[in-house]
Amino acid sequence: MVGILITTIGILLLVLGLVGASIEVYGQLLSAIVQQQVSAIRQQLPAILQPEEQATPVEESGPPFSSTEILRSLIESLIGSPLWLTLAVVGVVLIYFGLYVAQRQRAEDRP
Repeated sequence: MVGILITTIGILLLVLGLVGASIEVYGQLLSAIVQQQVSAIRQQLPAILQPEEQATPVEESGPPFSSTEILRSLIESLIGSPLWLTLAVVGVVLIYFGLYVAQRQRAEDRP
């Protein structure tokens, strides 16, 4: 029972570390998206103020980050922040330790 509890705490700490790093990456991504939208609005503003027949549409560009860049940012955020890195590493260590303790307890309970 103790091994299961240790493993559960390890999983919670690992998830907490990953979620914390993900929130930081989300903040960076959101900031980049807002900057991109503001830039697009600034480019469209003179066209909006002109009469409709003279207005030229401005094409929207794609997302500022690809999925590989987001994953890279997540790993960099996880490694770059001592808090998230510590939580994730301690979580992994506790998961392995809890599994080890649970296996030992199971071996002792067998006749």
